[in-house]
Amino acid sequence: MQYRGMGPEQARSWLAARRQDDHTLLDVRQDGEYAQAHLPGALHIPLGDLDGRLGELDPGRPVLAYCRSGSRSAAAAAMLAARGFGDAINLEGGLLAWEGAVAAGHGGAGLRALPADGDPALVLARAWSMEAALGRFYADAAAQAPPEAAALLSRLAGFEEHHKARLLEQCRRTPGCAAGTDGPQAGATPPDAPLEGGLTAAEFLALHGPDLADPRGVLEAGMMFEAQALDLYARCAARAGSPEARALFGALADEERGHLKALGSLLDRLDRG
Repeated sequence: MQYRGMGPEQARSWLAARRQDDHTLLDVRQDGEYAQAHLPGALHIPLGDLDGRLGELDPGRPVLAYCRSGSRSAAAAAMLAARGFGDAINLEGGLLAWEGAVAAGHGGAGLRALPADGDPALVLARAWSMEAALGRFYADAAAQAPPEAAALLSRLAGFEEHHKARLLEQCRRTPGCAAGTDGPQAGATPPDAPLEGGLTAAEFLALHGPDLADPRGVLEAGMMFEAQALDLYARCAARAGSPEARALFGALADEERGHLKALGSLLDRLDRG
């Protein structure tokens, strides 16, 4: 059995069309490379460890493997194909050829704010609080930005309002989740919780504040937040302690993937003028 190759454009379309739980995105680089930047939702198993950790992968799911240039992931895809994985795919060109959104941080980043073993009511409350914090961040930034950037920031704030409404709807269908006027009520969010799994508001402003005056900078910042959120929810889904929590985290990851796709479309429209 052989593996197949997939170019970055095809891979982006392939990932955008799939749900979180029907494939595995596999990063086979070293720890430091992964922490610096990785594709959102990627499972990290360095190539040297892969042979001993095949049990962490589902051979019934397609596996898209990637590395820096495509050489290590080609070896990984060949190994998977030889071990009976029905659809082993190599990202040709690796991250050097990839131009989509990436996330950053080690494998446990963000889990303190959204513990994977939390019950669904706690998960929904924490997720709602992060969405609310990011919505406030966008609204506050819009109040100080030039008109064109302010319009985009206000639109991003609207994305968060939509997501909060979806979370509140899910809360009403979840046993034990009390839906109050201020969102799901279960547990307190840590005061230094990141915005959707990335930097805190203060940390982000210190690094990227000036970028929010420019429409492209606004969209790129939004994509960074959504990529970090997708990454966090996907990692939580992989570590979830119950089928219910796994399904919930997977659904949240799918929501963030939709947001990321929408922001990419806005960026493409901006580039076309």
